Amino acid sequence: MTTLLPTAPGRRHPAGDRPQPEDAPPTSPLARLWAARLWAHAAALAVVLLALIPVLGGTGASFSADEGAALVQARHLARGQGWVVDHPLPQVDPGQKAYPLELSSRGDKGTAPFVKHPLYALLLAGADRIGGTTAMVLLSLAGTVTAAALAAALAIRLRPTLARPSLWVVGLATPLLFDGYLVIAHTLGAAFAAGAALLALRAAEGRGPRWLAAAGAAGCLAVAVLLRNEAVFWALGLGVVTAALAISRRSRVLAVLAFGAVAVAVAAHVGEQAWIGGILGGHVVALGGGVETGLGLAKIHAFVLTWLRPGYGDAPRAELALSVMSGVLVVGALAVRRHPGDRRAISLLGGVAAVSALVALLVAPANLVPGLLVACPVLAAGLCLLRRSTIETLAARFALGTCAAFAVMVAATQYSTGGSGEWGGRYFALGLPLVIPVVLLALADAGARLDRPTRQVAAGALAVCAAATAVMGVTSLGETHRFTARLMATADRAGRTVSPGGRPVMLATTGAIPRLAWATFDRQRWLLSEPDDLGGLRGRLVDAGVTEVVLVSNDLQRDLDRMGPGVRVVSTDAPGNRHGWQVAVVEVEVQP
Repeated sequence: MTTLLPTAPGRRHPAGDRPQPEDAPPTSPLARLWAARLWAHAAALAVVLLALIPVLGGTGASFSADEGAALVQARHLARGQGWVVDHPLPQVDPGQKAYPLELSSRGDKGTAPFVKHPLYALLLAGADRIGGTTAMVLLSLAGTVTAAALAAALAIRLRPTLARPSLWVVGLATPLLFDGYLVIAHTLGAAFAAGAALLALRAAEGRGPRWLAAAGAAGCLAVAVLLRNEAVFWALGLGVVTAALAISRRSRVLAVLAFGAVAVAVAAHVGEQAWIGGILGGHVVALGGGVETGLGLAKIHAFVLTWLRPGYGDAPRAELALSVMSGVLVVGALAVRRHPGDRRAISLLGGVAAVSALVALLVAPANLVPGLLVACPVLAAGLCLLRRSTIETLAARFALGTCAAFAVMVAATQYSTGGSGEWGGRYFALGLPLVIPVVLLALADAGARLDRPTRQVAAGALAVCAAATAVMGVTSLGETHRFTARLMATADRAGRTVSPGGRPVMLATTGAIPRLAWATFDRQRWLLSEPDDLGGLRGRLVDAGVTEVVLVSNDLQRDLDRMGPGVRVVSTDAPGNRHGWQVAVVEVEVQP
């Protein structure tokens, strides 16, 4: 990681010039490995990401309930059962209030759990036919590797020596590492967003057929929008930056590209809504949730959560240590910027930041960090070191301008809770492949102003912080996978005792639970109820002849009380008892 702060800025030289000293063939084995072609580095990154799958507990459980909805939908499609997932017990829930899959979409033809991006559901279904859920995860990992490779392609335009560091930092030291194991299309969206920006930049630079590059950028934007909602903002940001460039250069090609970026994004979004309407028919409505509008304190809270928060309050000591790490990194970066000759202060600050990161990792290795600047220390330090000289090139201005416009629009429109449970502000992931090479350039230029020993200390400290947060992200993901797997396995065992060989009735009062049960969803009959509706639902279950259910709850006594008098608990199990989760076999028939 010391390559983040090279001894001197790399120098470009036209073909035919005498090579500079840093271009001499490497002599040590490590140097020869580092000098390998970029495709070899991308392949090595892929191997590292694949090797982490067993560490994370495999691919049999998910981190996010959104993943569960996508997986249920994909498996339904892969089996040829279509988009609509029917209510498992319509006779006991005629009003469809207890439909099990929260945030589904409903139309005249029925209800689909994940139809908001039909293209992604179809991609997952195709992957499922090839290799099940493992192939679906591999699709996300391919997005991480591609995004990292595209970051390297941008870095070549900024400074060729930064290409390899950009690839590895994006792949292992940003939230795209975490997102690579999620089935929610963040990494694929980031790859297509980066591809669109690089092709637009190619058109702006006049490299090759400009119209062909512009057409390719439009195509990438369309796919990105069909994968992720926030890609619309990416297209708008790209359009704004390209329009400014077109005006300054009086370029017709860039003007068309700027207009086309916005038009293609709008067309893709409108076309997708029509596609969804065709799938479900008639007026499509979302079940549960809601759209938040307006600015104010909610958006400020969301910004703090997704950019600055070191955790969700579950590990206060680790969060304090991470806050110290982030604050000291910022102070250290400012010291490098303003007082590069102050060796003692810079070294001390670097040491404190590194120690704080390690303390946080030791105290709570599975702490979940929603703040992007905390989860990605390289980004935090690099942003503090940006100078006018950093964005001298068109590539740097184009990348940073697009990312800034995109980030502002997402921050102004995201939910007050951010992306719910997340690692490093997931709605901002699309910009990482473009912003990381720019901040690495800022870090490299800052490192060139330090003497060698101080530079090594600063680079080492930043490497420790980045490694500690990356390990924390992997650990938190793995622990969540394992706990979710235990909870769902416990519920499945309870269901088999209630209905051996049949489809047991499963009750939940938290929307995530039925979606997290995607692996066993087809052999169970889940109902999702508000706690206050449990009494009426119990009565209708008894009328339908259902005498026992499995209740999965994180407030079991409350839910039993809501079910009414006469309810008997046959057995309970608490798999790890995380946040009070329990699985209870409940006899719901009231005895006379």
